[in-house]
Amino acid sequence: MTPPDEDVSEQTMVGRTLNVAAPAALPETGYFLTYAQGSVPKRVRVGPGGLVIGRAAPSDVQIPEPNISRKHCRVEPHGESLLVTDLTSTNGTFLNGKRLEEPTSVPAGSIFCLGSFTIRFERRDLAEIAEEESLTAEIKRAEEYVRAILPPPILSGPVRAEGWFVPSSQLGGDAYGYQYLDANSFIGFVLDVSGHGIGSAMHAANAANSLRRCTLPNTDFHDPAQVAAALNTALPMEEHNGLMLTLWYFCYDLPSRMLKFCAAGHHAAYLASPEDPDPAPLWLRSPAIGMLPSARWAVGAMQMPAQARLYVFSDGCFEIALADGSYWTQEGLRRVIKQPAEDGVPESQRIYQVVRAAARPGPLDDDFSMLVMTFE
Repeated sequence: MTPPDEDVSEQTMVGRTLNVAAPAALPETGYFLTYAQGSVPKRVRVGPGGLVIGRAAPSDVQIPEPNISRKHCRVEPHGESLLVTDLTSTNGTFLNGKRLEEPTSVPAGSIFCLGSFTIRFERRDLAEIAEEESLTAEIKRAEEYVRAILPPPILSGPVRAEGWFVPSSQLGGDAYGYQYLDANSFIGFVLDVSGHGIGSAMHAANAANSLRRCTLPNTDFHDPAQVAAALNTALPMEEHNGLMLTLWYFCYDLPSRMLKFCAAGHHAAYLASPEDPDPAPLWLRSPAIGMLPSARWAVGAMQMPAQARLYVFSDGCFEIALADGSYWTQEGLRRVIKQPAEDGVPESQRIYQVVRAAARPGPLDDDFSMLVMTFE
């Protein structure tokens, strides 16, 4: 008789032999705490000896929040659960709204609070965690590449330009750029690829490089419609894993102060000036890039008043989940743009700080990309 496989046990019955597969090994699991520190998600493993959580040393996990005590609580594995013990903290440790007066067993999936600061307890497969961490590292490298192709600010001259980019935790498909095309022309763009992750980010970088290097064939980069059409030809969605993108592209003629723009599937940009500080939308309907084999892209034109400011941005700047559970619209962002600038703070950064303060805790749901140009 052929010997049984290594992972198969043998049971003998009357008249025959039955091979029974050995039980599969259970995945190795670990105890983890997850929380958001500022806009950064954190994950901490709880070892067999447990951890002390607090605001500062000597706590093992230090979370610098004002309502967390220096040594706030202790957590340690307890069977399938986590044993949480409050260490006479000032603001208390809570589970389901009830303050813990004694060591309490907390089941996996539960959220407990240190004062008002929330922490989630999870039992996770260690192999699954390792895969997630590897993917996170890949996303981080993709983010660094996208950042590397973003232009530095232009702080002087007839056109001043600056931008602010903050990726979501999954990394979206945003990119922007600006540069002098020649002595009399200044161009810029914001684009947003559908979806999230490394694929979307790399597609955005590919499109951005084509625009900033002006490598689209037979294209006059002074003409926004030609640029949109050429990019559409170069990046059909059926050849790029179903990815499409929206684009707001402009070319500014310095002698005439005329700005020409195309909003290819993109929402409106805003223009504000000293004479009319109420931000006005700049938009004409046109198809997104990659959806149709051929289409027509409308071009708008606007003469720039002295000291006018142009705001071009991705939808991650206004599709914001607020702390109360409601959602912002583009009108909410327009009101922020209308607020006075702050001395010493780049305008794009000021807007991000207002959005970040209004949004619910944790990373934003989508990339934040804001481009601001000032025309002397």
